[in-house]
Amino acid sequence: MIDLSEMPGWSLLVLPVLILAFWLLLKNRGSGSGVAYNRSAEYFKGLNYLLNDEQGKALDIFVKLVESDWEIIDTHFALGKIFRKNGETDKAIKIHQGLIARPSLPEKYRSRVLLELGYDYLGAGWFDRAEGLFKEVLIHDQSSEKARRNLILIYQQEKDWHKAIDIAVDLFGENPSDIGPMISQYYCELADIAKVKGDVNQVEHNAQQALRYDSASVRASMMLAEQSMNRSDYKQAIRQIELIEEQDAEFLPVVLDQLIECYDHLNDPDALLKYLGELEDKHDLPGLLEKHAVVVERYKGKEAVIDYLTKRLKKHPSIQGMHHLLAYRSNDASAGDVALFLDLKSALVKMEHSNSEFQCHHCGFQANTLYWLCPSCQSWGEVKPAIVEAA
Repeated sequence: MIDLSEMPGWSLLVLPVLILAFWLLLKNRGSGSGVAYNRSAEYFKGLNYLLNDEQGKALDIFVKLVESDWEIIDTHFALGKIFRKNGETDKAIKIHQGLIARPSLPEKYRSRVLLELGYDYLGAGWFDRAEGLFKEVLIHDQSSEKARRNLILIYQQEKDWHKAIDIAVDLFGENPSDIGPMISQYYCELADIAKVKGDVNQVEHNAQQALRYDSASVRASMMLAEQSMNRSDYKQAIRQIELIEEQDAEFLPVVLDQLIECYDHLNDPDALLKYLGELEDKHDLPGLLEKHAVVVERYKGKEAVIDYLTKRLKKHPSIQGMHHLLAYRSNDASAGDVALFLDLKSALVKMEHSNSEFQCHHCGFQANTLYWLCPSCQSWGEVKPAIVEAA
């Protein structure tokens, strides 16, 4: 008799799958037949080996069973997935290697087994082996989207952006809204490499290609704006930066310094102040109030910035606004008021900086650095400036 209290934790997950498969085997083959009886005996024998942690003997029996009845192969796939999710990729590999090595494996199952074995190798970190298997899948099934997506994942891990693009382009026509932003990021990666090499033409070419596949690519617009600034074409840089508002306004805080620099070079503070005011009316962006205040003080003086902050706080109260208003007012306060102002300012600074500068909108990962590829969930373009909550 099997003692469930002594079973390994993983086997409690495997057991329901094997029992279900056994029931299907009897149902499909007739519970009264001698063949079904013999199979059931072998099945329970394999189950007993598995639960007693004798996986080698169990897998031998299960592979022989499936060879005599390939209709129950889904049981082996389910078993392999459970092992893989439990981190026991070696057991999953044995299952799928045992299947692929069988000369009697029906052709209709070959691609599926190759895919599962490829997943096993990915889980084990053997990218070269996984790549070879996914390529073999495409030989048997040229339309396999799963094989292509996994090859893309491998090339992304290896930072082989050209190969990733080649595979992704094959999927673009079928799903442009999903694949386009991915290809765009790969071209931006190539643009970054060209930037390090000082190849300006390739930087701009790759950034333009990025926009071709994803017109909402903030990253490509930032690159092109930077190139325009490098050649002192500030009007063009402003157009490219302001395009980001249409693409994804949440990224505007990242480029506010460059925007202000461009307007400064053009000596057009009125246009800059007008645009910053319009942004404030339309978007709740971290850092915008601070940048706007700096520009107001630079061109209109201290009284003007205090007036601006006071009006802004009445209309949109915020911790950030209070912090900056206190900073300006404390300079003209009495000694007693200064101490109070400093205490309030210190408290507000702690509240203001309690959050990270950037946060992934997909998984919640936080950081003080902008990552285009989230280190946590591997999502592209989801790490954005974190919103500072209002008081």
